[in-house]
This record gives sequence, C-alpha cells and structure tokens, in this order.
Amino acid sequence: MLHSIQLLRAVAAWLVVLHHYIQIVHGNQLNGPISKALHMYGAIGVDLFFIISGFVIYLSVVGRNVTPGVFAVHRLARVVPAYWVFTFISAATFIIAPTFLPLTAFEPMFFLQSLLFIPAQNPSGIGPYPLITVGWTLNYEMAFYAVFLLSFYFPKKIQLLMVALGLFLLCKFVSRLGGDWSFYGNKIIYEFLFGIITAIAYKKRWMHKLPTLGAVVMVLVATGMIIYYGQVVHSPIKSGLPCAMIFFAAVSLERFSPKSGLMSRLGDWSYSTYLCHILVMCCMMNVQEQLNLSDAVTFILIIMGIVAVSYSSFRWIEKPISDLVKKNFKTSSVATVAV
Repeated sequence: MLHSIQLLRAVAAWLVVLHHYIQIVHGNQLNGPISKALHMYGAIGVDLFFIISGFVIYLSVVGRNVTPGVFAVHRLARVVPAYWVFTFISAATFIIAPTFLPLTAFEPMFFLQSLLFIPAQNPSGIGPYPLITVGWTLNYEMAFYAVFLLSFYFPKKIQLLMVALGLFLLCKFVSRLGGDWSFYGNKIIYEFLFGIITAIAYKKRWMHKLPTLGAVVMVLVATGMIIYYGQVVHSPIKSGLPCAMIFFAAVSLERFSPKSGLMSRLGDWSYSTYLCHILVMCCMMNVQEQLNLSDAVTFILIIMGIVAVSYSSFRWIEKPISDLVKKNFKTSSVATVAV
C-alpha cells in the first residue's frame, strides 16, 4: 500500500470523527474557528474516502488475473465483517438501552436491510441511513463494487467505460424508480470515477512527473476551492474535484510520506475508526454524565477510546479475515501494482 494513501486514509477518518464530535457532543454550538471549520468541512473526509476507494479498486484489478469471484470475495471480506460486528453491537445496544444512541432506531426488517446494504428509511425519521448511520456511505461503496463486478463480463478494452456507464445509469435512471431507490440519485457516486482517473494517471506515471512545487500549489488551490464553496455537500465538483487534486498531489509526493509510525497505523485502522467512532462517543458522553467529567477530559477519553477500539477491530477482525482471504483467494499479477 502506498504510504501517502495510508496518510490520507487516516486524515479522512479523523476529519469525519472530529466533524461528528462537534455535531453530536456539542450540537454544533462551539464557536471557535477550528470548531467551525470542522463543522463546515470535516465531512469532506467521506469524499476523500470515495476517491481513495476508486483508486485502490482499479489498481487491485488492472494488470492482474482477477476473476469476478475473487474480486467479490476480497471486497466482501474487506467491508462486511467489521461492519456486521458493529451493526450487531448497535442493535444489542438499542435492545438494552433504546435511548443510548441518538438519531437512529431499531426494527427487525430495517436491521436486516442495514446488514445487506439495502438503502432504507431509518425508523427514527432521519432519512435513508442504516442502523449505523455512517453506513450510508457503505451502501454507495457496495453499489460501486457491484457495478465494477459487472464490468468484468465485458471486454477489458471497454471495462472502465462500462463502470462509468453503470454509475451513470444507477444515478440517473435507477434512482428514478422512486422510494428508497432514490438514494442512488446522489452524485457523490461519481467520485469513485475520480479515483479511477487518478489511478490511470498513476499507472502512466503522470503523478511522478509533478514537481514538488506544483504539488504544493495544487493542494493550496484545492484547499481554496473547498473554503470558497463553503459547507460540504458532497458535490463531485465542490468537494470531489478538490479532494482529487489533493489526492493527486499527495501521491506524487509519496517519497516524502512516512514509511511507518502513528499515521500509518491510523491509516490501517481507519475503516474501523469510521465504523466505531459514534458508538464510542455516545459511550463516553454517558460516562461524562455519570461522573460529571469536564469536556476536555471527555474529549481525551473519546479519542483514546476510538483509537483503542479501532486497533482492536483491525487486529482481531479485519486483519485475520483479510489474511485468510489473501491466502485462499490469490490473484496472479502480470504487472507490478503498488496497492
């Protein structure tokens, strides 16, 4: 895995964590400049995740003898186990303490739809959010995997065209079926294509030709775009494009990325961080109420709790399953791919 991508994964996950901290713990009422910035821009970590996903999925397939079955097994093993564990934990929490988690609810059929990545209206009335509300992004992720899987059944020369066409049909026509299908009308789904485009640029070594100063300027321009457009609304142009620019620049600076250390570990744990952080926040908010802790102490406990749970989830769920799948469902590489 490219070290720059590990860094970006960590940044994306913790931007979302801090965004939700401002939203859930403080009700978006903190007035400091950092708090306001996290409230307005922290959700852009989701857009960055989608671009990273498009990049990684493309490089995991191109130049390799990957069958549709192997692709499907690898993707399911990467996403499903940890998501199911935290979904079951959330469900058990609701049964034991129905008011513990905010802005969501539990019903058996809705629970099943959440497990199967089927968009459905949350019984609490907040919209098409699964039991673990952050899982709405995984519904798009799984749709992207399904479209990519179908593209295997077309000639390789037009495979990427079929991916783009599949996402277009999903967004433009499937969403018009109405009801919960309208969930797929969100144009954020096109951001996976930005990741694929940057992966093609990487394979053609265009990123390697970008000078350091050019990369810095690209990041500054992208940051200016994000600030100019204001509150993040997951628009491919307002959020996706500047994130793609930042991603392009970061990968071009791979030689400067730390090869190990805390950021690399946080990148490894980023998926579990994304899944667990709201559960941990709610737990620590209850601890704060019971022990009358200060906001500063609660914040430290939240950060420590998220890191601990993320590590544990990666160590005992993600990594063993990933290693098992890699051992039993190998792919043959016909070209060197750094993913």
